[in-house]
Amino acid sequence: MTTTNKGVLVTKAWEALHEFGKITAQEFADYADIGRYDAHAVLNRMSKRTKDGLKRLYVADWAYEHDDARRYPRAIFMIGDKPDKKKPKPNITANRRRHEQSKNKMYRMNSVFNMAMTRDKIREIRKTV
Repeated sequence: MTTTNKGVLVTKAWEALHEFGKITAQEFADYADIGRYDAHAVLNRMSKRTKDGLKRLYVADWAYEHDDARRYPRAIFMIGDKPDKKKPKPNITANRRRHEQSKNKMYRMNSVFNMAMTRDKIREIRKTV
């Protein structure tokens, strides 16, 4: 990433927010062609109260879906001085179910590594998962 002025990034954030209405940090990073850590830093700084007591952005919602990334809640920012929406608590049951489904898929697919295993061995592995 090239070194950029903070004011330029704030201006780009305003442009993106006015164009899209609401935005995640990753979407802003793609829009401004900067790293995701810089995008998070700019949006988080803009969502804090200034010395005057005003906020420029607030967390309107949380999203889980994002391409090629881990599944955890990501803040969706909007322009305004409203209270932030609270971060959702993790659903342990759903997380465990997703994990078990992915493990089961691993032993159901046709794989070079599964070719040498007997059906009994695969069933035994599935029971332990």
